[in-house]
Amino acid sequence: MDVELPLEARALLDAVVAIGSDLDLRGVLSRIVETACELTGAEYGVLGIVDEQGRFTELVPNATGAEAFRHIKQMPQGHGLLGLVPRERRTIRVDHVEDHPAHSHSMPGKHPPIDSFLGAPVLVRDEAFGHLYLGNKRGGATFTTTDQALVEALAQAAAVMIDNARTYEQVEWRRRWLATSAEIGNDPTRPARVHEVLDELVESLRELCSARVVAAVWQENQLMEVRAASGEHDLVTAMVDDLGDELRGVTETGTPRRIPVSPGVATIVVPVPTRLAGTGVIVVEHARETPSLRGVMLELAAVSGVQLGLILDREQALRDRAQLLVAKDRDRIARDLHDLVIQRLFATGMQLQGGRGLDVLELRSRVDGAIGDLDIAIKELRAAIFELGAGPVKPLLEEVRSLLSEYAVVLGFQPVLRISGQVDRALTSEANTHALTTLREALSNVARHAEARSVVVEMSATSAWFRLRVIDDGVGFDPHTAPSGHGSSNLRSRAAELGGHLQVTSAPGAGTTLEWVIPAIG
Repeated sequence: MDVELPLEARALLDAVVAIGSDLDLRGVLSRIVETACELTGAEYGVLGIVDEQGRFTELVPNATGAEAFRHIKQMPQGHGLLGLVPRERRTIRVDHVEDHPAHSHSMPGKHPPIDSFLGAPVLVRDEAFGHLYLGNKRGGATFTTTDQALVEALAQAAAVMIDNARTYEQVEWRRRWLATSAEIGNDPTRPARVHEVLDELVESLRELCSARVVAAVWQENQLMEVRAASGEHDLVTAMVDDLGDELRGVTETGTPRRIPVSPGVATIVVPVPTRLAGTGVIVVEHARETPSLRGVMLELAAVSGVQLGLILDREQALRDRAQLLVAKDRDRIARDLHDLVIQRLFATGMQLQGGRGLDVLELRSRVDGAIGDLDIAIKELRAAIFELGAGPVKPLLEEVRSLLSEYAVVLGFQPVLRISGQVDRALTSEANTHALTTLREALSNVARHAEARSVVVEMSATSAWFRLRVIDDGVGFDPHTAPSGHGSSNLRSRAAELGGHLQVTSAPGAGTTLEWVIPAIG
């Protein structure tokens, strides 16, 4: 039996089918607004998306509304009728806005005049996803009870479709994250690639989260060390300064944190759990959140932290293994000294001692044999002394961290260390000494002249160059009139001796940047 549906019901069913064919969340939202305007004859329509505090984070208008609202450039504050819908969690229909007691008379200057009004909440699993607002029924008419029923039915159907689209968006975001993680973790076993893994990780997280800055930050005592960062340099430095307490808190507790910044924007801080590689965090600053990804970003950033911790533990374990092999080899040398050299000397002494009663020819033969044994013992001693004398040398980074901790007392604050590339492998031991001396002199100049409140030390290494930068926010100076006491001549000479150069950039009141560059050798 064929049943002829009312025109409005057919239009609603057609609209639901059309909306349900789109899995893209933004496309679903736009279709809902356009459909609501078509079903009710509304001139303006907008779906206001809210966060967990009920603040508007995004507006999805119809085509007419987009043109009219393009110049307003501010989110609604939830006053008047716009706030009445979420407060009462029900549909509000008003014939004349000016006559309604909830009208606040505080619309933005460029907002189009609204007379008739129809607003309905859009609830997804009984939580407010957003609110659908319609204004000015065409022809100067007012919204009817039929219009209200259609909008309420559309809002209920839209909730299901929005939930499906949100699930699809989460799955798609997880898929992208998994694809990126697979590429990053493709070869995590080689220590030479760890810095590349760090760089790839922060860059991919910044892209995935549409974040302003992403950084991997370690804390050694009070020293904040930025091991990898993606984003503008000044923003990275400001982020470490601004979030210092939060970074330390997550480091100590091991609990991820989501810090709301503004509607639709949050900063995520997750720990990097390790057993061997120290304590660190990943910071995703000013991540762009959609309602669908609000919890997913935090969850998967935390998984990235675990992934990074495993890679760093692996690298540290390989380093520890190499040190154990060196120690084991030194033990072998010590045993060889005892078992071979000392025993050979003892045997030689016994041969000479037993030769007292021999005739001259036999004694001469025994002495010649003892001399040969002593020559062999001397060669073995020299080889052992050479191996032992080489000994383990402290890595450059360890020396730099120690130096920065020393100067924290002199400066009155802890400098921030930022690392990029295989710094420990870039230079010979002689060049390491020059780099440490340069850093010490640069920090001394900051302490004597800069009156700075913060200092960032950057060390970066590529296959061709090693770069040391010391950046302070002090009083600065005019390079053309500054006396030689600002001490760049020695640093310039050191760089020139190694085939590099020095550049000092400063201006009164703008701080100073010292850049010391030499060829990478090791």
